[in-house]
Amino acid sequence: MGRRNRTAWRRRLLMLIKVSALVLAIGLAKLLVHQLGWEWIRPNPLVTSLVASTVFLLGFLLNGVLGDFKESEKLPGEIATSLETLGLEIQAIESHKPGAQMGFQLAAVADLGGSIVEWLLNRIPTTELLRRYQHAHGQVVQAAVKLGIPPLQARLMAEMAQVLKLINRVETIRETSFITLVYWLATAGIVMLSGGLVFTVTDALYESTFFILVIAFLLVFLLRLISDIDNPFGYANANSAEDVSIDLLVDTVLRLEEMAAGGRG
Repeated sequence: MGRRNRTAWRRRLLMLIKVSALVLAIGLAKLLVHQLGWEWIRPNPLVTSLVASTVFLLGFLLNGVLGDFKESEKLPGEIATSLETLGLEIQAIESHKPGAQMGFQLAAVADLGGSIVEWLLNRIPTTELLRRYQHAHGQVVQAAVKLGIPPLQARLMAEMAQVLKLINRVETIRETSFITLVYWLATAGIVMLSGGLVFTVTDALYESTFFILVIAFLLVFLLRLISDIDNPFGYANANSAEDVSIDLLVDTVLRLEEMAAGGRG
């Protein structure tokens, strides 16, 4: 957990440095343009409208991606809940059916949990995860057969179906970008606004440069942040600084592995 937190902080700092470097380049461009006398745009009240329209687009994007991000925060916990419920239900079969050995079935559930963690970290592809899911599903079916109590059998299979549903939901969120054309439009708006401010005639150079830096920093940083949280599961992306926590899922997998070890014993 501590290592993941340190990695997240490094990625946030790196994102801040990259944005600051880009904004600094815009500020230096303003100074260079002023020194060369290339300022040809007269101050115009319409600049305020351009700023407002760009902020509106960014607000629209942020509102859209935050919905998926808030939903995504729940998904690792829901997967962990379903897996641990499966483990506890399978472990309880030994009480319903004395002498039943559930070690292989518990191990299959624990392996599925570990596979989901590896998949979230982009260490295995979705096809491999689904193959392992099918194996775990077969083991859970065997556990349900040994149980022989229809209501409890239905609960086991319902939890497996819930795990598959959550896997597919995560995959959909990872592979779907929020309205790409709006990203392009917002990027174009920031470029045109920054370019316009750089080439705007000014008498107070340093004050103007300061405000250009502030406006550019806020807009560029916000667009970069929106692009980042559009994929809440970007753990394998070195440029991704904001991802949902999977610590609860990791802890659950560890408990399942302990259950499996006890079942084998």
